[in-house]
Amino acid sequence: MINDSYIGINKYQLDTPALVIDKNKLINNIVLMQQFALGKNIAVRPHAKTHKCSIICKLQQEYGAIGISVAKVSEAYELAKAGIKSLLITSPIVTLPKINTLVEVLKLSPDTMLVVDDFSAAFVINNILKKNKQSLNILLDIDAGIARTGIQLEYALELAIKLNGLSNLNFKGIQCYAGQLQHIADLNTRDIASKKILTDAGKIKQLLCNYGIDCQIQTGSGTGTFELDSEIETVTEIQPGSYVVMDQEYNNIEYKSCKFALAMTILTSVISTNSPSHVTVDAGTKSIYQVETMPEIINQKNLYYAWGGFGDEHGKVTANGRLLPKLGEVLELVVAHCDPTINLFDYFYVTEDDIVIDRWKIDLRGKSQ
Repeated sequence: MINDSYIGINKYQLDTPALVIDKNKLINNIVLMQQFALGKNIAVRPHAKTHKCSIICKLQQEYGAIGISVAKVSEAYELAKAGIKSLLITSPIVTLPKINTLVEVLKLSPDTMLVVDDFSAAFVINNILKKNKQSLNILLDIDAGIARTGIQLEYALELAIKLNGLSNLNFKGIQCYAGQLQHIADLNTRDIASKKILTDAGKIKQLLCNYGIDCQIQTGSGTGTFELDSEIETVTEIQPGSYVVMDQEYNNIEYKSCKFALAMTILTSVISTNSPSHVTVDAGTKSIYQVETMPEIINQKNLYYAWGGFGDEHGKVTANGRLLPKLGEVLELVVAHCDPTINLFDYFYVTEDDIVIDRWKIDLRGKSQ
């Protein structure tokens, strides 16, 4: 339960560092994605690896998402315990502890799907499910050119045929997610690259259908490519994640039509003003995940955040042609990369018109198994 002392205060009165979500912007982002997908006659299965919050998952499904994507089986288990159905685990699992967790997930959410890219791993899963009198819907994970997970295109048909022969695995389609393309700034470059990869994957889907294998689904696509991939005939669903809260990396790229609001920010306080060149704030790498892109300070102009070698606990803020902020002032930033930043916090503080109305637990935080 939320401590009632937070209810009704202005967000700038929160203890810092704090993650804040503007509820109206969040819901507007969810609705915008659903309206886009409806116009393209495709489904949305948003990725919870971004926000790691079951409350947001429920909102996404309330507004029309057909299910929820997760990266790890431990995330699926937490969501299944929260009553969320139609889960898709988008990374292969191979070890016995994870397979045992999968068995527990299926007890709570029998329509869960898993991607697979290796027959030997699938064979082990199939035998364990057979002993437990369970079945599992599977998708063939196809390498999108990252060589991270997924079977290479030339071997996909052969593996799919073998997987289709396993008694307790129900073949449903393919996944192909080109994560390496999501932040390409230029829209045309991103469009050409993504359509090439996903169109090639779609040919595998069509081949499987010609072989009489049930291949209804082609899923993938993130916040950077969902508009582009939705134009491919074989794509049936998309898995965007960051769109729901947004971050600076995604805000910097070019979109065709959708423009998502910056729904999540981080608050940080000035804790030292002893240097004439900068001030120090209480959010370092333990609060803001560090990437090449810098967070943006949005509540004051001409101020610039940098990690600055200040370490885990502290950040550096400089000014351009203006006075530095004063001791105790609270700065509001758009984080550079939302997913791993969120994983550093226990709660979102939820606001309307800058007033705190709720606190949502980030209940999938740390679920890395």
